[in-house]
Amino acid sequence: MTRARPVLALAAALAILSIAAVRPVRAAEAKRYGVEGMLLDYDQAKNIFKVKVTSPKVSGGFGTGGIAGDPPSDIKSGDVIELQVVPEGSVLKRTVIKASKGGGLDTTGTKEGFDKAVALIPKDRSVVLSFEDQSGPPKYLLKMVQIRLTPEEIAAHLRELGIDPNEVKQDGESAN
Repeated sequence: MTRARPVLALAAALAILSIAAVRPVRAAEAKRYGVEGMLLDYDQAKNIFKVKVTSPKVSGGFGTGGIAGDPPSDIKSGDVIELQVVPEGSVLKRTVIKASKGGGLDTTGTKEGFDKAVALIPKDRSVVLSFEDQSGPPKYLLKMVQIRLTPEEIAAHLRELGIDPNEVKQDGESAN
């Protein structure tokens, strides 16, 4: 019987360790920031976007809904910032480029798919950029780019649906 106790104790310790090993450890969620900006350049070799900030705070528009995060205190309108991108891999790990209120423009998870999605980012208007701090240069890791519809694109979609854009309420105004 004396040999049974150490064996049982060892078995219990191994069971506890195996349970602890498979239980996911929750990392602290990173602080998410958001700005509006225009893509100036994409360095494919270094996986870096160079962006000119047009507004340090994400404003209005369909599909913004606070998902971008608060503006960082050290970024001002007119600043040019670099953002690290992750062009491939799991949708949970890579940088996602989305259409307004839609899904990702790249569903492949490949560098080629990402490059095609980058080509769809308009160069003539701002997009919403959502990013987090990272430890190395550049200072920020880009998590999501959201391309918003212009007022003209919204009006065209409404007309396609048979709705007169002039009858739609905007910014709390009455349609009548």
